Amino acid sequence: MPKKTLPRIVAVAADIEPFILRLRWDKAGETLVDVSGLVATFRVYEPLRHSQDLFAQVRLGEHGADVVWSDAIAMSADTLWRLGKEQSAATTTRGLERG
Repeated sequence: MPKKTLPRIVAVAADIEPFILRLRWDKAGETLVDVSGLVATFRVYEPLRHSQDLFAQVRLGEHGADVVWSDAIAMSADTLWRLGKEQSAATTTRGLERG
């Protein structure tokens, strides 16, 4: 069975909206991902809850496998990819329900 690989992140930036990441993928274009649910839920992200300035300091992790804010705060590309897909599907579904 062929090995399935997820796209890697090639660029990241904090969006103007709180807790939104703008991600560019090596094989899948660009997406906006709302990470507010993760930030609100997990203790490791508590520093981000209290500082938009810290959130804005997001940078690309090693080999595009994650995004990082510090040695202790990171989000994996796998998590962000899946979250972006879920959010994209939800947006598409809502649009179909209205139309």
